[in-house]
Amino acid sequence: MYTLPISVINKNGLMEIFETLSHFSYQMMLRNGDYSVDAHSLIGVFSLDIRKPIELIMDHEPEEEFLEAIAKFTLSRV
Repeated sequence: MYTLPISVINKNGLMEIFETLSHFSYQMMLRNGDYSVDAHSLIGVFSLDIRKPIELIMDHEPEEEFLEAIAKFTLSRV
């Protein structure tokens, strides 16, 4: 499993991440505490609490093109 922390500061950011992720056919989930939603579900994405950390979950490590597309939403890993 591959996980990546996501940073979103407002509802417009949720729309941006949704639009970006929708261009990729990977199976993806967004986890927000104990709550997980399909990353391709607009209603699911908008139900996330942006005050809590959000994590992108995938079955495998994504390609470089995907990582570049979501770079502005990801938190740097230590």
